[in-house]
Amino acid sequence: MLADYHVHTKLCRHAEGEVADYVRTAAAAGLDELGFADHSPWPVGYDAQSRMTEAEFPQYRAWVRDMQDCGGPVQIRYGIEADWVPGRMDEVFRHIDAEPFDYVLGSIHYTDELPFDDPSNAGRWQAQDQVDQVWRRYAELMLEMVRDGRIDILAHFDLPKKFGWRPSREAPFLESVDEIFRAAGERGLALEINTSGLRKPVSEIYPSLVVLKRACERGVGLTLGSDAHAPGDVAADFPAALDLARAAGFRELRTYRRRQFTGHRI
Repeated sequence: MLADYHVHTKLCRHAEGEVADYVRTAAAAGLDELGFADHSPWPVGYDAQSRMTEAEFPQYRAWVRDMQDCGGPVQIRYGIEADWVPGRMDEVFRHIDAEPFDYVLGSIHYTDELPFDDPSNAGRWQAQDQVDQVWRRYAELMLEMVRDGRIDILAHFDLPKKFGWRPSREAPFLESVDEIFRAAGERGLALEINTSGLRKPVSEIYPSLVVLKRACERGVGLTLGSDAHAPGDVAADFPAALDLARAAGFRELRTYRRRQFTGHRI
């Protein structure tokens, strides 16, 4: 059972292509499931240049439902990617809980006011002390999101490495990773292997092998995601992702339906 659970649509304003083209690529790649998980429009007004508006959300819902109704060899799952925005998550989940989503990806793209993965802002934090600050704050926010427990899957873990910038000392981050994954394992959450890092300056899958091993040791589940922003990205580099999963000790991948997961042997 092979699924790509991190696929966007052009409603996010930084993707291209029609939803039917993503599905066709998934079928050609031999996927069993394809999950659309575009950026949540909530909280309203947050990061507006990179996501659909609340008024556009019904169009997103309709596109996914149309693909589900078409049938075909690939099962379509209805997901959403929700950013962790401190102090505003009740607003976010009031809307999410009213929708029959199959899963919710939890993401962090900002450390407070800094959109650290935005290439246009990369120069704002390239000094090592600023890099260390981003990694520290990222870990703090990730732990908050996991302890809250209302998401299903942690998306592109270790995203701050996107431009190749690493913390000056790995040990403190890994200590935070252990705490995050202990909490994630207790709450039954999953982590995604996200292959889009291979298409970024870091040229490395999210997360690294050392992080994946820690997730496996603490009973965290696993999914795969291409973070596709064009039809040709669907299932990109999944053989490498599967090799990485096995190297980390994982023997199972999850699929989701109505926020409940099923495990499948790799």
